[in-house]
Amino acid sequence: MAKKVSRRRGIAGGLTITSMMDIMTIILIFLLKSYSTEDISVAPSDDLQIPVSSALKPPRLAVNVVVSRSEVLVDSVPVLRLERIADPETGEETVQIPDSEKKGQMVSRLYDRLLEKAETAKDLGSRSGSDQLEFKGQILLQCDRRLPFSVIREVMYTAGQAQFGEFRFVVIKGAEG
Repeated sequence: MAKKVSRRRGIAGGLTITSMMDIMTIILIFLLKSYSTEDISVAPSDDLQIPVSSALKPPRLAVNVVVSRSEVLVDSVPVLRLERIADPETGEETVQIPDSEKKGQMVSRLYDRLLEKAETAKDLGSRSGSDQLEFKGQILLQCDRRLPFSVIREVMYTAGQAQFGEFRFVVIKGAEG
């Protein structure tokens, strides 16, 4: 019996260029969908020393509140100046929110500015109909590490009263362990 000779002698097995293009397209789409960048600029001033932490979560876009040793800013706009006083116990200079700006623990000017931001965000979210632009009450808080806790507590209380209930503190990534 004679052997049959194949008519396809010149074609070698393997992937064709069309299959390779399909694979590369699928990989490219996967990478584009899974890759995420968030453009959050955090530019501390000379007056602000951000604490060091081993936190791994990246910051999310939110209303940016900066509490330095001299002032409080909301989205880079100064809201109020802090006053420096001598601590009666230690004699060292400390920082506090002026009594004229407070109603109990709430800081009046900060409350007004944050409430305005919340209303604007709610309005934008309802007009767009998008879940991504929906108001979530998130605030990005940059605090000087030398500030007394009482100042941070009053800022957080005020933000909570202005419908911002989720706080994210900005820290500098430091050594783990």
